[in-house]
Amino acid sequence: MELLIPEIKKIAENIRAAEITRMETAKVLRGMGDGINLIKKAEPAKIDKLRIVGIDGGIVKKAFHGFDFILARAAAVSFEFFNGRISNANYYPSKVPTPKLFTLEAVSEIDYAYYSSVVRQKLEIETAKKSVEKFKPEILLLDGSIVPHYATRPSQNSVVYKDYEELMASYQELYRMCKDNNVLLAGVVEDSRNERYCELVKKNLLDTGIEKTININPIIEVLAKTRDTAFLFWVLNEHERTRTFDYSDDFASHPILKDFVFRNFYSFYLKTAKMDRPIRVDFMDKEKEDWLASVLLAISGQHSRYGFPSVIIEADNIARMSEQELDNFYSYMLKYTGNIPSMMKLRREQRPF
Repeated sequence: MELLIPEIKKIAENIRAAEITRMETAKVLRGMGDGINLIKKAEPAKIDKLRIVGIDGGIVKKAFHGFDFILARAAAVSFEFFNGRISNANYYPSKVPTPKLFTLEAVSEIDYAYYSSVVRQKLEIETAKKSVEKFKPEILLLDGSIVPHYATRPSQNSVVYKDYEELMASYQELYRMCKDNNVLLAGVVEDSRNERYCELVKKNLLDTGIEKTININPIIEVLAKTRDTAFLFWVLNEHERTRTFDYSDDFASHPILKDFVFRNFYSFYLKTAKMDRPIRVDFMDKEKEDWLASVLLAISGQHSRYGFPSVIIEADNIARMSEQELDNFYSYMLKYTGNIPSMMKLRREQRPF
């Protein structure tokens, strides 16, 4: 490691310089005011007689010599608010949900990865649908986007493709249920890696013709190689958000949404805590964007360095899976199968030296 110190120092200097450049760029853009339509103020709502449900899932998986297995579960937490405080909390399927077991044999490593992702999301969406029926919330929050990631989609000749199709159908059924029951569906993305908002700001700058009065090339260069949240950390102050923008410019060619009946998906970034990065919020009802931002502020940001909705934090606490549960499963399996070849751990985990 000592030999790497000069290289580490150089990389650190580059990272620090890029951060300073982003900070300075943010100051310039904030100084332009409403001309580029960048920032909107938001205030925490006074929550009263409101039911909010949060959904999250947990998963652990392990590959053995003869088969692969997955342990997964999902949980819904319902918080009822009265006079700004949580007056009641309920859980589905329970406060300590039993995980579900899935096993696979003779599948490729990539199909194993696809199946793991599909299983987790499927459990979460099915749980979300049940919670709409059981709790009848005004707001339903998913941990993560309300749109499946394009990387979830396996090839049509994959053994997992049928499961993927079932997942897509489940998503669309959730959208219908929320619409029919007047439930505001939103997804809160904790660590967004998107660059879409930076692209929109670049386009907005060029459309305004502001390059005739100032040199915007350095700004364009920064935006071209910056993730949204890294840029918006410096742009947004606490209790500020971006304008709402379409989830996609071209739904007809979107790898996931092109086959969906529902295509009214929108996003904004919201800074809920002073020293935390903005969260990305994906949602469906644009008429309620201001109310949604205000409610999220009211249930997030209790810590200056971590601003995430409390109802999703609670859902994560009860859905999260641990390595201990993985070890327990393996012990039980050995008890009933004996030490057969299929139960052997992978060779890389059994090296004697």
